Amino acid sequence: MFNYSSTIFRLCFLLQVLLVVTPLVSAERCHPEDKKALLQIKNDLNNPTALSVWNPATDCCHYNQWKGVTCSAQNHRVFALNLSHIHIHHGPLPIPSSIAALPYLSVIQIMSVSNLIGPIPTSITTLDLNHLQISNISLSGTIPAFLSNLNNLITLELSNCNLSGPIPPSLISRMPNLDGLTLSGNSLNGSIPDSFWSFSNQFLYLDLANNRLSGYIPKSLENQNVAFVFLNDNMFEGDASFLFKSNRSTRIDLSKNKLAFDFGRVESFNDLLIALDLRYNKIYGKIPEAIKSLHVEKFNVSHNNLCGKIPTGGVLSSITDASAYAHNKCLCGTPLLPCSRDS
Repeated sequence: MFNYSSTIFRLCFLLQVLLVVTPLVSAERCHPEDKKALLQIKNDLNNPTALSVWNPATDCCHYNQWKGVTCSAQNHRVFALNLSHIHIHHGPLPIPSSIAALPYLSVIQIMSVSNLIGPIPTSITTLDLNHLQISNISLSGTIPAFLSNLNNLITLELSNCNLSGPIPPSLISRMPNLDGLTLSGNSLNGSIPDSFWSFSNQFLYLDLANNRLSGYIPKSLENQNVAFVFLNDNMFEGDASFLFKSNRSTRIDLSKNKLAFDFGRVESFNDLLIALDLRYNKIYGKIPEAIKSLHVEKFNVSHNNLCGKIPTGGVLSSITDASAYAHNKCLCGTPLLPCSRDS
């Protein structure tokens, strides 16, 4: 599946870079305290080969010279640090707390670093972070409650980090500017906290897929206008059809849960919806005629308990793959077998 979370994160980051990145200059611009902190981070990671370009004799703010380091054009301080795709020798090692010695740091990306483990250092709460992305790192344990102290976060991703336990109710209640949250690929359990529904008006992306979350999806999410909703591969139950009416949602994936509701009672859909995946649930009833008015690129209701004739015309004319409807109770009609008099 296309990683919308990482793409959105990178777009936000690139926009920030375009505004503040340092141009090519001949004079040394790297602040000595920042260089000292970066060299300490390098040392804390056992001087990995990928960071051999972090040479104390060179300018850490020189464009694209120090791998993963981006400086501000205004004050020449390090504002973004990307420690992704690095192999650490003689590990495992924890995420360096020395990251917090970069006082102007706004963006932290740590992805797919071999032999790097948790925990997330509490020292990062001293930073004024806007973007925090940690993925494919073995953090283990629960989501740290202290992350709620990062009040100015815009995007937060902790994906594929071997995290367990419930989602802390306070996690985003104190993040008024948050517009993207990704906690996918962990072993989180329990229900979605009610406090989650205090999203800002610009909240765009919610990805809680591939966890062990359960219970009902709170109906208050209907009023949040989240554009991308990925709750697949969990154990949610009950009725989630209210999500189809959210007037900003464009992609909804609820597949591989335990949802059970009468699909035929859905009378209208959000006009912006272009992808709806409901595979592997316990959804029953008929496929509603209203689905024909959408302009969906992806529609899949296979492995449910649906019955009746598949509506014809509209966007459904382009859904010609029978696997999108297969393994239901008694669905019939194109692209499945013709309906009999009994069906």
